Amino acid sequence: MKNASLLIPLTNRLRFKHLRLIDLIARGGSLHRVAAEMNMTQPAATKILQDAEGFLGVRLFERGARGMTPTDIGAFVADYAARTLAETGRFSDALDNLKAGGFGALSIGAIMATTPGLLPKAIAELKRRRPLMTIQLLAATSDILLNALERQEISMAIGRFTEPSNALAFDLEPLAREELWIFAERGHPLAGRSDLTLAETATLPWVLQRKTSPMCCLLESAFREAGVGGLENFVETTSVFATLHLVREAGMIACLPKSILQEGVGSGCFVRLPVDLPNQLGPLGIITRRGEKASANVEDFIDVVRTVAAREADAVGGDLLPQDRLLQ
Repeated sequence: MKNASLLIPLTNRLRFKHLRLIDLIARGGSLHRVAAEMNMTQPAATKILQDAEGFLGVRLFERGARGMTPTDIGAFVADYAARTLAETGRFSDALDNLKAGGFGALSIGAIMATTPGLLPKAIAELKRRRPLMTIQLLAATSDILLNALERQEISMAIGRFTEPSNALAFDLEPLAREELWIFAERGHPLAGRSDLTLAETATLPWVLQRKTSPMCCLLESAFREAGVGGLENFVETTSVFATLHLVREAGMIACLPKSILQEGVGSGCFVRLPVDLPNQLGPLGIITRRGEKASANVEDFIDVVRTVAAREADAVGGDLLPQDRLLQ
């Protein structure tokens, strides 16, 4: 009965204006800024928040000198608001597309290792099959993709698990393994070395991914095993473009998948440094929310990705491996 008594005000009184207000405040906006963004007065915004807190029966934000901070329950409600608004946005885009005679919309995420071959070829094939489909792409590290997938901001991802507990929330169909290369530009002082240890690079400037990304975690572990506590001179970015330019123009060292670097190393623009990482990353694969039935568009794209990954396996000599070969 308690669930029913709460369900009635949720369905009868909770509106998108409440969800948007809660989402904006949770993102760090003051009531004054949020009211301006929603094109209303501050008293009107305050009234909407009070209404939401009233029929939910709980305080959502603590008011303080530094602004408004979500309570524990407020953070839970704000997360629901963000997911609902994101899903509504995708629904709106898909509806517009369908009304125009298209195939709806597909929101996907992918890590940078897929960008040289697998991802663009898969998208090209999908667009050949469904030319009027709207495709929304989030290119980021696996930790960002998993968070977006959990919040239902994307429908599927091509990436990897970042920790064992991910298997409780997601399914991963392994597609590939990838080799990581540590590299520098051709004029770097270490470029001519035939033998090099990871510890020797520790005092030099590096470009790293976010600390929560699988690749950065792998590098930190490798440095610890090499007797180095941690890097102090580094730039952090999720952008492949920025990484390559910082290596080339600023003389930094970085680590990226072979699939991204092979052309640049082959042309002589970059040099692979003779440093072997003691471990490699977990399998790269198709990640979906566990227990959720995939839409027709998602199933079609997954089929395309499997086909392209199998072709890429032959093209790059085994860096990308079809699932049956990877699991042998």
